[in-house]
Amino acid sequence: MSQLLLQNRKIVLGITGGIAAYKACELCRKLIKNGADVRVVMTEAACKFVTPHTFAALSHHEVMTDLFADAEGIDHIAITNDADLYVVAPASANTLAKFAAGIADNAVTTSVLASACPIVVAPAMNSRMLLNPATKDNLKTLQERGFYIIAPEEGDLACGDHGMGRMRNVDDIFSYICALLNEHIALPYEALPQNYLPSPKAPIAITQTKLLPKSHGAGIKIVITAGPTEENIDPARVITNKSSGKMGYALAQMAATMGADVTLISGPTDLATPNNVKRIDVTSASQMLDAVKSQIGQANIVIGCAAVADYRLIEPMQTKLKKEEHGEFLTLELVRNEDIISYVGHLDEDRPFTVGFAAESDHFEENAREKLQRKNLDLIVLNDISDPEIGFNSNDNAATVFGPKGIVSSFGKMSKIKLADLLMELILAEYKNSKHHEGLPTK
Repeated sequence: MSQLLLQNRKIVLGITGGIAAYKACELCRKLIKNGADVRVVMTEAACKFVTPHTFAALSHHEVMTDLFADAEGIDHIAITNDADLYVVAPASANTLAKFAAGIADNAVTTSVLASACPIVVAPAMNSRMLLNPATKDNLKTLQERGFYIIAPEEGDLACGDHGMGRMRNVDDIFSYICALLNEHIALPYEALPQNYLPSPKAPIAITQTKLLPKSHGAGIKIVITAGPTEENIDPARVITNKSSGKMGYALAQMAATMGADVTLISGPTDLATPNNVKRIDVTSASQMLDAVKSQIGQANIVIGCAAVADYRLIEPMQTKLKKEEHGEFLTLELVRNEDIISYVGHLDEDRPFTVGFAAESDHFEENAREKLQRKNLDLIVLNDISDPEIGFNSNDNAATVFGPKGIVSSFGKMSKIKLADLLMELILAEYKNSKHHEGLPTK
């Protein structure tokens, strides 16, 4: 029997008031099923949604609900002793505000304040509360202090509205926890706009050795392109594609987690900048090429994950196109953009280790091998975009990696963050075994 993912891990699960508290039951059960020793702490408001007896039965431990328990009760300091992780799910707007202000007035806020282990919060609230400047400031403050934020998702809310604010599903939260407690600080994709939750100004300090990130990317400089590009037709219209940027952002997060110095060159997306990643925003293919050229001199590895427009208008229109002026048919004259990853691949012998992506809908292996050779790449990652479950904008993906000698590795359907983890492991290993790497990086 394989080892459980969370074997011998002690996790404190804090639950605050909100309809999402019922999801904490499933999270508690899943953590325990995977080997964790779970201790539950609840606010008075949380107890109005799910009784403490439910969590006592699930965890086989007494549930802490009161700061002033009797002599046989649970101490709010002792409950976090030797804890590997403190997870607050759901975390209400009120609780986030108290965390940010250092208020300790209930079992959850007090035990969090007394905790020495990493703290993860999964917010859940109405969209207007989530987007309120006070809540945004509180989340930013917590992230800068080292809290891990599992961004909420869009969906139906308890108030009847539809929008951002629903607590992330249990599987995502569980994956996040496993990532943290298995020598990673790379976390599932955070679906918040860039301007909603900025990255910390400084790296988060982790004192527990078992939570230190992998370091085999240390000293390696990686440039990653991600997202779509846009080519103007007129001031209101563009030529673009369906790329979400999720795969490229996941690769950037994983590379940074492994200790690499990462620059992410991104087309237009709503994704938050991964922790400890330098980001350069561009719009068009020519802007992305210029950004790559500006960074390539210091790069050991370049990964072309962006879906770059193949063509642009020879001369974009300066005023909005009027259909009345063009009749039933419109002809646009296009010119080919320079292939960015091919440009990198055909640099001189000192070029970086170069990895491309091939998004294909048919003749998969044939097309991938042809692109690998024509663009002079070290590796190419083949994605099947004909499958809607792993195509553009999906949270899952599958990939086959080709090198000059054929298939290097193949990965079935999995989350993009997990695939990014495996791909970065592979890319770093291939780089270190290549002619591009001799001892320590010198660029």
